[in-house]
Amino acid sequence: MSKLGNIWKTVLAGGAGVAALAALNAVIQRNASEPDESALGGEAHFFPWKHGRVFYKAGGQEHSGPPLVFIHGVGAGASSFMWRKNFDELAKDFRVYAFDLLGFGFSDKPPTASYSADLYVELISDFIHEVSGSPANIIASSLGAAYAIRVADEHPELINEMILNAPTGSDTLNRRPGMAGAAFYGLLQSPVLGTSFYNVMASERSIRDYARDNLFYDHHRVTDRLVTNLYTTSHQPGAQHAIAAFLSGYLNTDTRSPFSRLTQRVVLVWGKQDFTTPVDKGLSLLDLNPRARLEVFDYCRMMPEQEQPEKFNALVRDTFLARSIAAGSEGS
Repeated sequence: MSKLGNIWKTVLAGGAGVAALAALNAVIQRNASEPDESALGGEAHFFPWKHGRVFYKAGGQEHSGPPLVFIHGVGAGASSFMWRKNFDELAKDFRVYAFDLLGFGFSDKPPTASYSADLYVELISDFIHEVSGSPANIIASSLGAAYAIRVADEHPELINEMILNAPTGSDTLNRRPGMAGAAFYGLLQSPVLGTSFYNVMASERSIRDYARDNLFYDHHRVTDRLVTNLYTTSHQPGAQHAIAAFLSGYLNTDTRSPFSRLTQRVVLVWGKQDFTTPVDKGLSLLDLNPRARLEVFDYCRMMPEQEQPEKFNALVRDTFLARSIAAGSEGS
């Protein structure tokens, strides 16, 4: 009887612990404010994609020439907010589009979506085909850049040229998950324990520390506005679903083979002090494709577009605008 009583007490204690976690998770989500929609200018729209609504901003619509499409990376709080130092400035010369991947930012975050690299390759392809028009010039970062590489390989008619910030998938983030990854994904998707783990990982302190230690060389770039946006964006309802797929390996994709086949011109941009995806990964990609070239930003880690925006925007203009003018001259 005493043994049964001890088991019952354990069950009650466990139930109370789960209830406490559930209550804490609810408080965290309730207290999260709305993300900053004003960071990018232009007009806000939703693309009614088949798997959910995709939020995007459009600017510079008075310009002709190939559209310029921004594709953000993947991580807690990731969204088109990362292009806030580039979008409006480049809208002075280009038709610009910046969208939030499904599961991120202001886009829908359906719990039943099959979050995967294939899903995002399909989304990018459909967005270019149905919204921005093609062929488009692409600026993409990290895993977003990896997906852009696959789109350029599988649908070359959609993409004109690309500037890619440290694309992943050359020797890391290139394998699909095994049984361990599937089990971890199941744990992360649990409504109480998974959400609690996510809330710890995406706490304000964790986000600030990660940004200071990994994203930026200059700690002054880790502003309160940046941390607040990453935190609030990462705690919107459903935000944990895509991150669970990312942490479990379902968003991984191989880029070496498709990169070697690209016929488009590609500029790789790397932060010299980026130790998460070191610059030697860029050098290995250069060996695969003679059409690619590498631009290394010194005193910079994972966010060259934010850490050195003037230099980055000048590179975009030199890459896309000069060639657009030259093409126009040849056609006249």
